Amino acid sequence: MQIVTVKNLFIFLFFFIISSCNNFYKSSSQKVTIEGKIDPSLTNNNIIYFYQFTDSLSLFFCEKIATDSCELKPDGSFKLEILNWSKPGFFDLGTKELVFARNFFLEPGDEINLDFKGKEMPVSLTSYDEIGKYNQFLQIFNDTFYREPTTKRNYFVISNYMLAPDYAVFIGKRKNKQFDFYKNYFKNKKIDSTFQYYFEHETNYNWANDKIYFLWKKRIRMEEVPLDTGYFDFLNIVNNDDPKALNCPSYTRYIDLYLKELYQQEIFSLPDGTPQNLEKCFLANKHLKGLGKKIAYYNILRDEIRSIDANVEGNYEQHLVFVDSLAKIAYNATNDASFLQYAKSYKK
Repeated sequence: MQIVTVKNLFIFLFFFIISSCNNFYKSSSQKVTIEGKIDPSLTNNNIIYFYQFTDSLSLFFCEKIATDSCELKPDGSFKLEILNWSKPGFFDLGTKELVFARNFFLEPGDEINLDFKGKEMPVSLTSYDEIGKYNQFLQIFNDTFYREPTTKRNYFVISNYMLAPDYAVFIGKRKNKQFDFYKNYFKNKKIDSTFQYYFEHETNYNWANDKIYFLWKKRIRMEEVPLDTGYFDFLNIVNNDDPKALNCPSYTRYIDLYLKELYQQEIFSLPDGTPQNLEKCFLANKHLKGLGKKIAYYNILRDEIRSIDANVEGNYEQHLVFVDSLAKIAYNATNDASFLQYAKSYKK
């Protein structure tokens, strides 16, 4: 019995080591290469920057940070070599003045070519070849649902003049068509799990954002918006506590738009002089949870720090006290001391 046990142990260790080695090579960093070309007049310092999410705050604010760069040659060509790309993810390309490529997908070991044409923004790709299969899909998808002239007019213009029930039907059908397009494009093909989660959740959050943004546009025009509870059906689909969706720009935008919508529903019942960001803190605590609540609090603090009150002469000390009070509310609601540190880091 002991001999069999030892033998089985060796077999187990052998396969464990082999498995561990395979996992190591799958997750180890690989070099990726991004070559391309843009009009050199789009930058003043002749440098192209590679932007990615670097920490929790950049994810919460959906703000990518420059981590690599390369020289732009006189003919507009460039070549970036990223040595430590260890897992699939998204990146932007840009200059110091502007970002000309957003949310391109990159897998370890990729070699892609992004040639752009045009002297004014937005620039466009000259070809969808050699840009990676997922980037190729995203370009064709955007052409189909956002850039095609008739579709673009319906989405950006005609839909503005619909009533809320009609718009709900319009945008719901649009979402279904987008998912059908996605499923047909990758039919019988294996999809990277990171990209799959990104696309499916980005599409759902965009649908929710469209419905919320529609209400905002109606209010700006002082139009009445007849609604029933069915209009907010997206609350049964999207999740405000969704850590895996942090690489979806529409997720953090959803948290911001949804909180603003909640505030708009409360605004006329609030006592005069109630600070907007104070009320938003209370609404975030009441209606959001987990990561969504944290994202909301960070956005509230950032908005308050950047508000006009911060620059009013003689008002700075009072403004700092208010920022501190918001940070304490966020801390008490989440038990996360980083809100206090964030507020403190912006004091002059």
